[in-house]
Amino acid sequence: MNYKCAKEVLGNVSSDNLLKEMRDVWNACVNEEYFLKPFSYEGFKNHMITNPHFDFDFVYLAYDEDKLVGYSIGIVRSGCKGNPNCSGYFNSICVLKEYRNQGIGNELLKMMEEGLKEDGHSAVYASYFLPSTYSWYIPNTDKHDHPCTPGIRVNSREYLFLLNNGYQPITFQHAFHLNLSDYVYPESINEILERNKKDGITIELYDKDKHSGLEEFYADVKAPDFEKCIRSNLELEHPYPFLVVSDNGKVKGWTGAFWNEESGRGHFDGIIISESLRGRGLGKALFASLAYYSKQNGAKFMTFYTGWDNHARYVYMGAGFKIAQTFAIMKKVLK
Repeated sequence: MNYKCAKEVLGNVSSDNLLKEMRDVWNACVNEEYFLKPFSYEGFKNHMITNPHFDFDFVYLAYDEDKLVGYSIGIVRSGCKGNPNCSGYFNSICVLKEYRNQGIGNELLKMMEEGLKEDGHSAVYASYFLPSTYSWYIPNTDKHDHPCTPGIRVNSREYLFLLNNGYQPITFQHAFHLNLSDYVYPESINEILERNKKDGITIELYDKDKHSGLEEFYADVKAPDFEKCIRSNLELEHPYPFLVVSDNGKVKGWTGAFWNEESGRGHFDGIIISESLRGRGLGKALFASLAYYSKQNGAKFMTFYTGWDNHARYVYMGAGFKIAQTFAIMKKVLK
């Protein structure tokens, strides 16, 4: 078996041809089971080359004579190359089925780790922070999908492989899914809505001519990521709709903008409510309303992630969402 860093072969092989070979290995591996999505060549190329963090310096290849049989990809985030204060990232390892259990994956992982170590990094993470993540199918659905993986799928072949090579899970992310085809408001949500309506508190589509207090809402919730999402959406020529909790016209909660992705997935940014209105069941009602309006807007399903220790998961489950998959965020200290 021949092992090489990709930069060693690019003098003799074009990057296009190398990426085609890597894409073929990827597709052969993921087509073994209904989970990660296969790529077209252009899709694979764009996923890698257009990513500012991808670098052939951290791609390692295994050849059986002239046949590419496996590869590993490490990632150093843009601006972090050679910076010992930054960690490296595990992106992926693929080995063709007929070449497994021969130590090839171990060697490719070792080469990737050594490459990151030589670049000055003392740890490697497999996590949702890695710049190249992959789309996957929700099990037992008609190609309901999610656009990225936040870590390593628990109890997968890859997860056990990394465990056996010194990687430790440091936290977990749950992936939630809801089929919207038969979704209706639970009666308990209607009760919450009616109870709050008596105090002038309603959940409704945002209307700039009707609702006010966004600046005060930003200051109240102190959530820069949410604020950025709202501002960037409202700066669009045609902003996407979103729901708010209205306290007699003042914005006190927000669902995030919603639109439908090509697969039928209803986009989801998150929900947040002012502390002054918490404890009234509005989190559950706001989330259920988001699911309902997404369905009315033509969405077929919704998916999102949350941490395994995030108590908001009970809100999501109360709205009918189910945990479809669990992912581990993993780390290894390089010695």
